[in-house]
Amino acid sequence: MADQELREHGRNMVRWLKAVPSNIPRYIQERLPVIRWLPKYSRSWAIKDIVAGITVGLIVVPQGMSYAKVAGLPVEHGLYSAYIGAIFYCFMGTSKDLTIGPTAVISLITGELVAQLAGRYSATQVAGLSCLAVGAVIMILGVLQLGIILDFFPSTVLVGYTTGAAVTIMVSQIPKWIGVSGVNTREPPYLVLINTFKALSTISWLDFGVGLFSMLSLVGMGVAVDRWDRGRFSIQLIKISRFFVVTVIATVFSFLVNINVPHDLEGNIIPRISILKTVPSGLPAPQSPKLEGAILYEIAPKLVAITLATILEHIAIGKEFARRNRYQIDSNQELLTVGLANVAASFFGAYTVTGSFSRSAVNFQCGVKTPLAGLVTSALVLLALQMFTPLFYYVPDAALSAVIMVAVSSLVSRLDVFFEFFNINLWDFLSSQVALWVTLFVSVEAGIAAGVGVSLVVLLFRVARPQIHLLRPLRTRPDVFVTSGCDQRNIMDTVNPPPGVLIFRMEEAATFPNMGTFKTWAQTQVYMQTRFGGLVKTNHGSRRTRPSSTSPEDKDLPLLRAVILDCSAMNNIDTTGLQGLRDLQETLRDYAGARNDPDVFFELHFVAVQNNVLPILERSGLTKENLGPIRTPLRQVLASSHVHETEHATYSGSEDEDDIHKEHDSLLTNHSDQMSSFLGSPRAIGTVPTLNSLVHLTIRDAIDAVHFNMEMWERRDEQTHYYI
Repeated sequence: MADQELREHGRNMVRWLKAVPSNIPRYIQERLPVIRWLPKYSRSWAIKDIVAGITVGLIVVPQGMSYAKVAGLPVEHGLYSAYIGAIFYCFMGTSKDLTIGPTAVISLITGELVAQLAGRYSATQVAGLSCLAVGAVIMILGVLQLGIILDFFPSTVLVGYTTGAAVTIMVSQIPKWIGVSGVNTREPPYLVLINTFKALSTISWLDFGVGLFSMLSLVGMGVAVDRWDRGRFSIQLIKISRFFVVTVIATVFSFLVNINVPHDLEGNIIPRISILKTVPSGLPAPQSPKLEGAILYEIAPKLVAITLATILEHIAIGKEFARRNRYQIDSNQELLTVGLANVAASFFGAYTVTGSFSRSAVNFQCGVKTPLAGLVTSALVLLALQMFTPLFYYVPDAALSAVIMVAVSSLVSRLDVFFEFFNINLWDFLSSQVALWVTLFVSVEAGIAAGVGVSLVVLLFRVARPQIHLLRPLRTRPDVFVTSGCDQRNIMDTVNPPPGVLIFRMEEAATFPNMGTFKTWAQTQVYMQTRFGGLVKTNHGSRRTRPSSTSPEDKDLPLLRAVILDCSAMNNIDTTGLQGLRDLQETLRDYAGARNDPDVFFELHFVAVQNNVLPILERSGLTKENLGPIRTPLRQVLASSHVHETEHATYSGSEDEDDIHKEHDSLLTNHSDQMSSFLGSPRAIGTVPTLNSLVHLTIRDAIDAVHFNMEMWERRDEQTHYYI
């Protein structure tokens, strides 16, 4: 399956390149979705888009400044990231709800990167470098349409590392929130907590009061709206705009407290509360990020982490809101959009941007209709940068810390989510826990790598150790075959298949990791269900006997006559899998005794073979009957019989063949009726097997074919002995 998809992807790329000249208009329309929806824009949509854009803008201004502090950058760089990302997404995005900008997890990893290169590069240089590198990689993935790589990152890992990152961010804001100084917030959370307790003697009670008021106000407004909300947007707007409202109130209080404070020798105030102070107004001049190969190599692990986090967050959020609103997003176009937005943002003082769940949720609640709301958000951010930066001077750090802690708290998954993982699948729960705890105690990139690593190991283990079943027919429905075994919770009323016939099903593709397991299991089942019928070497030569390890009870077991392999779950087969089936066939022929004794009957049949697997089996010769050194085809047996009974001469083809066909049909009908009687139900229509075929649509067809071929084998023996 995978190799066919790869070849098909290559052919599509070749066709696309050949058709580039004629497809340029369509390609431009696909790359700029705004061309499709803007001509259809309705005036009735404008109000909701404007309300959504303004509301998101009121949130992103305080959040952008707060996240920039998490990233170790001046607060204005968070606003640079907010407006550039929103502008690009308006023209190129495929989701009406999604809004991109600075986010908590990306800010945390960027902050670790800034700390790693501190002293060699400025924080803004590091931010621009990482933004350019990450954007270029994501843009290339989008151009090459490699969104399929997202399928290798399970949602459980996303939940685990996001929760760990959110807790890390919340803990890192505690010192600023309560006004404690001298704590390194870049250390693991447990060390931050320990050092914060040690430094409690340096607490600033004014900062603590502002931080506590901000926290209680934010939480209280959210709880109140959730409790008394009756579906009215006016009430929801209170919760949506609480970050802006609380920041304004805290800033006014800070201004009043710091009106008459003294100044230092340079003329700067000595505030009673920790504040932002000067925030540059306007936009920075475009500047090319500084690129050095040695630095890129050094920070590659964190760049990979930022890239993965950017892609996973953005696509996961986009798909979630698309599911809620019953529309589709183009993952490859989304990658191209985010990549291009980051590449452009790196020249304007921004750091990596991606989809924001909290702000996208606000867009959704406001009933946004098109990505045009992003332009309104960008306009509001630009207005704040141009006119209101003097007002940011007195914004308290404690209030911004409260904003950060409440904003990222929505990323912390509840315990019942992890309990659900545990109840559904233990391995999913394990991958989420590895991602969570490694993120908390090591770093975000280590958490992502560990979680994905565990998931890939589990995936490979599942492929290498697939579920393999022994099938038996139901007593009341002999055409239905179910798994059997003592480990089943609900034991079904099944009967044994015909003596000497075993039916297997492997719930996985036949590939190199699992073929050894399947062969071992199949041979074990054959040894348990049948007795040995082959030849073993003795001191006096070769003779038929049972192996020395065979128990006396084996004499009650039937000889192996056929193995039927249900291939309904086998969606792929590679070279190793094909060779494994060949080896299994030869091993079972030896066990049955068919290799050294042409009088012994054994066949390997295949059922429900998928279209992409069947040609491979046919080219390998596994689906062709191995007739043995002296086996005569059925048509020749019947022909010889007919000639002997009528003319006692060699059949020359001059006689009418109708009698032969009638005898063949009679044999088929009699055999099917006998099998139906054995299994306890009338013969089903369409179960007559194809002559000399080892591939069938149903297991019942295969069983009928085995018994029919066995009868023909015995007739061949009779004819052979008669001529002798």
